[in-house]
Amino acid sequence: MSARKITPMFNDYVYEAIRRIAVEQGFTPDLFSVDFDEETRIECDGFVSFVFKAIINGDDREFTLWCKVPPNDDPRSLELFKRECFFYREILHGFYDFQSEKGVLEESGDGFFATPRCYLAHCDTSKPDEPEALIMLEYNEAYEKWDWDKLEPINVEHTKLVMQQLGRLHALSFAMKEQRPELFAAYKRSNDVLVEKNELLTLLKESFDRAIVTMKTRFEAEQDKILAVKDAVFESLKTACDPVKAEPYCVVTHGDCWINNLIYSHNENNVATGVVLTDWQSSRYASPILDLCYFFFISSG
Repeated sequence: MSARKITPMFNDYVYEAIRRIAVEQGFTPDLFSVDFDEETRIECDGFVSFVFKAIINGDDREFTLWCKVPPNDDPRSLELFKRECFFYREILHGFYDFQSEKGVLEESGDGFFATPRCYLAHCDTSKPDEPEALIMLEYNEAYEKWDWDKLEPINVEHTKLVMQQLGRLHALSFAMKEQRPELFAAYKRSNDVLVEKNELLTLLKESFDRAIVTMKTRFEAEQDKILAVKDAVFESLKTACDPVKAEPYCVVTHGDCWINNLIYSHNENNVATGVVLTDWQSSRYASPILDLCYFFFISSG
């Protein structure tokens, strides 16, 4: 068994939660082992979470989970981690129940089911000495992180799959707003915490300033023009993220839809057959156009 302490937020709660899920999955209590694959640990872009595999062995079988924990007790990290927990625990659960009520099942190939199965989504930091923070997701061998150069655009084949799933995700919101307004009202509180506290704009402005320094040698003549529109650009971004101005067309968005947060499945001819959307920490109640613009500008050609 590898070392248990993978990050500062990896503690006995994480270990015991994994063991509890193992029993729920039919493993005989005390007759299985839990190993942590250090080589699969992913330090996610930004500051939101660490991801690693937990491998359960026993009863002549193996069961693998993806586990996510916050990297530290940074307030911004925890706010986003709590947001992702809320999505898996409340919003996604409500979406699936609503589709089931309408007879839309995953086996039919319709509806929105393009997320990993979630076994646990919990974040309680009320006890600083013993924080409880963990998201446990299914590991499906049919899906894999597509080894794509982040600087290269995604082709049409893979883009179509993303557009289909975003359309289904957004359509679910419109349907629930009309048919289950009392339930959907709770999802509206998933506003952008970082925007409300101006923290996201602060981060973007810091990135903007670093970009100016980086491009100074190549675009020195244009720097004054770029700096002149800086404040207007960020004011426009703030306005675009304001759900009040986007009503009545707001939906639950993914919020961070780009190649790094997409997991594809492919057939034997390497043709893309499905996509799963991961990393929902930026999900918020906002205009659906934000998901589309974000994806097109960052990942598509």
